[in-house]
Amino acid sequence: MKARTVLYLLLLVVAAAAAVLSFAALRDLALTCGFAAWLAWLLPVVVDAGAASGSLVWLGGWAALSARRFARTLALTLLGLSVAANALGHGLAAFSLAPPWWVVVVVSAIAPAVLGAVVHLAVLVGRPAEPATSPRDDDDEDDLSEVLDEHGLSRYWDHAPPTEQTVEQQRVEQLIAAGVGRRRLSRELEISEYEARLLLERTRNQPQRTGQNDDAESDVDEHELEVNGAVLTGMEGRS
Repeated sequence: MKARTVLYLLLLVVAAAAAVLSFAALRDLALTCGFAAWLAWLLPVVVDAGAASGSLVWLGGWAALSARRFARTLALTLLGLSVAANALGHGLAAFSLAPPWWVVVVVSAIAPAVLGAVVHLAVLVGRPAEPATSPRDDDDEDDLSEVLDEHGLSRYWDHAPPTEQTVEQQRVEQLIAAGVGRRRLSRELEISEYEARLLLERTRNQPQRTGQNDDAESDVDEHELEVNGAVLTGMEGRS
C-alpha cells in the first residue's frame, strides 16, 4: 500500500473522529444555552458547514482573488470559533456551571452571522474574476531609469539605425555640399526648382542662424518639403 493512500486513510479517521467530538460538544453547548433538543444539533452543522465552504473556496484556487481572501477569513474564523466553543462547552459541563448571559447571546448569534457570511461568499464567487495585473513598484521605476533619460527618451536612440527619411536628408546635404546648382538639385531629387531653391537658401542661412538667441525673430518662413517620401525643412526669405 502506498504511503499516500495510508495518509488519506489516517486523515479520514482523524476527520471523522474530530467531527463527531466537535459535533457533540457544540450540540451540548447549544443545549446549555437554551436551545431545544431537536434544534441543538443544527449549531454544529452551521459551524462545520460554514468552515468547510470557506476552506473549499480558499484552497480550491478556482475563484476570484477577493472571494478567496474572504473565504480564508471565514474558514479561519469558524475554525477558531469551533475550538473556543468546544473548550467553553466542556468547561461549563465539567464544573456544572451555568453559562453567563453574554455566552448565550454569542451562541445565539452564530447561525445568522454564518448565514450572512456564506451568502456574501457566494456572491463573491459569482462575480467575474479580476484581470491579472501587476502594479508597478520601485524596482520597475529603477529599470525604466536605466533606459530613459531625464526627458523620458530612450538612451539608445543615438544607436538606432538611420531611417529612410534620415538617409534622404543625408543625400540632400551631400548634393548641396558638392556645390550643385538649383537645376541639377531639382533633377537629382525630382522636385521643382522652387523647392530646390528653398533648400539652397536654407543651407546658406544655417551658418547665419548659428549662435542666435532662441527668442530672436527669424527673417525666414519655414516650409516642409517632401522629397521622395522624406519630409525636409526649407526656408523662404520674406519679401
